[in-house]
Amino acid sequence: MAGHEDLLDMEVRYLKGVGPRRAQLLSRLGVKKVRDLLYLAPRRYLDRRFITPIKDLRPGTEATVSGEIVTKGVKVLRDGRKAFVLILRDGTDWLELIWLNLPQLDKFFKVGDYLVASGKVRFYRGTFQIFHPEYEILDGSGELETAGGIIPLYPSTEGLKPRFIRRLVSNVLAQVGERIPESLPGYLREKRKLMKRGEAIYSLHFPGTFDEAELARKTLAYEELFYFFLHLGLRQVERSGQGIPLVKKDTIVDRFVAGLGFEFTQAQKRVIGEILEDIKGSKPMHRLLQGDVGSGKTVVALYAMLVAVENGHQAAMMAPTEILAEQHFIVLSYYLLPLGVRVALLTGGMRKKEREKTLEAIRRGDVDIVVGTHALIQEDVEFKSLALAVVDEQHRFGVLQRADLLRKGVGEKTPHFLVMTATPIPRTLALTLYGDLDLSVLDEKPPGRGEIVTRWVRENKRESVYQWLFEKVKKGQQAYVVAPLVEKSEKLEVEAAVELHKKLLAVKPEGIEIGLIHGRMKKEERQSVMELFRKGEYHILVATTVIEVGIDVKRATIMVIEHAERFGLAQLHQLRGRIGRGSQKSYCVLITPYRVSEEGRARLSVLVRTTDGFEIAEEDLKIRGPGELAGTKQHGLPNFRIADIIRDHEIIRIAREDSRILLEEDPYLVKPENRVIREFLQEKRKKEAFYVG
Repeated sequence: MAGHEDLLDMEVRYLKGVGPRRAQLLSRLGVKKVRDLLYLAPRRYLDRRFITPIKDLRPGTEATVSGEIVTKGVKVLRDGRKAFVLILRDGTDWLELIWLNLPQLDKFFKVGDYLVASGKVRFYRGTFQIFHPEYEILDGSGELETAGGIIPLYPSTEGLKPRFIRRLVSNVLAQVGERIPESLPGYLREKRKLMKRGEAIYSLHFPGTFDEAELARKTLAYEELFYFFLHLGLRQVERSGQGIPLVKKDTIVDRFVAGLGFEFTQAQKRVIGEILEDIKGSKPMHRLLQGDVGSGKTVVALYAMLVAVENGHQAAMMAPTEILAEQHFIVLSYYLLPLGVRVALLTGGMRKKEREKTLEAIRRGDVDIVVGTHALIQEDVEFKSLALAVVDEQHRFGVLQRADLLRKGVGEKTPHFLVMTATPIPRTLALTLYGDLDLSVLDEKPPGRGEIVTRWVRENKRESVYQWLFEKVKKGQQAYVVAPLVEKSEKLEVEAAVELHKKLLAVKPEGIEIGLIHGRMKKEERQSVMELFRKGEYHILVATTVIEVGIDVKRATIMVIEHAERFGLAQLHQLRGRIGRGSQKSYCVLITPYRVSEEGRARLSVLVRTTDGFEIAEEDLKIRGPGELAGTKQHGLPNFRIADIIRDHEIIRIAREDSRILLEEDPYLVKPENRVIREFLQEKRKKEAFYVG
């Protein structure tokens, strides 16, 4: 028999009964090696300790039943939805098992199959029913495989039965036994009342009680999160270079503040204080500035950049799109040129001669603040003395791009680093997505902002919406009309915007001018359109999602979003943030077809109910899950096998706290009691591609 470490690192296809075909199916569940199999968390458990006879069921209670399928079929409900229905009989009575909108399940069941099923019981027209039950098809005899047990139900994939995965896990555990290496030292397990690793893995799959199953899951979630935060912390310990101490000198900054024409909010003052405290030291700042749309993040970042400038250094701001970079450049130039601060724009779309001239000015130090896109991290971009790097909308950048920007420091000096995001992120997600950054939150908006009213209407009201829009525009208001989102096709999205622009031009009243903006226009053309809209010469602006962030026109008080059901909740909130920038009441109208999916209805209802970005982010996390939120699936969120960042906020807190204490007391993990951590971390680094944030 292979040694236990060899077995854990073996590909699952070499396990008895697996082979290439089943290995391919297991890989869909993220199981490629045997150790992956042991961390395949059951999505739920079936409680076979208590099988309730159907005649004894009680409406409103959770129950587990077992019986024979006597008939099955798909029926169409009154509202047009299709339901797959099974009739289950156990010798005492019968009940219906119902799955809405899943007619394809029909092929997985046969009349005569024995089934065990769990769920909430309801009673309707004389019949017991369970909607969307957890279930398992039994052996032909109807005998329960593990009488009196709690049975794990694993994530499903077509072609793999839960029973097969259970037996596979059981066989591996029988071979590895108690020899699974420990991952946490005794003092941490005792402090947090956790199981040993081997016990936790066994109890995750085959618990004696539900409490035992939850303690096992908590133990393994803590292990996963603890090592995640430890890895991020070690990166900070190992990070080379020194920051440049920056101290407010009461020169340019004070003139800037005096010319703003408004008072900072208490939240802005607090965050500025946190930033000033960070940048005055020689250790580079690494801070996340999180705030809802319109909370004043850009002004805070500008304040920090000016501190760098008045200390004789340079600052850079990197934005994810040319349009956003251009908007930042316009805003910064407006505030800073009167102060004698030199601002430059660097994007990929610049002409060669213009680019070379800008690069030379940056190199010589003739530019104080550079605003740009990914072009900022190209090899030929050299700063004379970069002291502060600001990244806007970090979740749209890859990890390596962030690191490349920080390498633009001169010599051994590492720039202070400030991330801005207008996408509200629940605290648990912020801690995992930006685990190596300190968190600042702008949780109030500047005074004097008008109320935003959001309405959701069906497409049969479209004509009256645009009549109302034209009437409002005649009275001096301005509006955005957002074209439908076309998944994975910017070209089709542009075509949709062009078509919508044509339709509105055909029906608009005389005297109303309508502009068009999208990402495929040339820079000069985009800037010209935005300037005309800003001046009020265009009354309505038809746009794709290029206006999602960075556009600030105070007279724009109306937004109409076509096919709003196609947009994510966070994106809809970002779009809506383009209005309500002034003191007037603003209106956001969401137009959708009559039929909208259940998830779509949930998203739109949240948007109508609240304008609080943090509440919206929490709801978005519940609706879509962490992997999709804010595009994080593509941009750096670690793929946790056990930890659930929605339910495990307390485990996230204690795992982060424990990793920080450990690194403060033993940053190089040399103490004897931390030997387990050091060895496990070395093994983990060898065998896994760590998330690097």
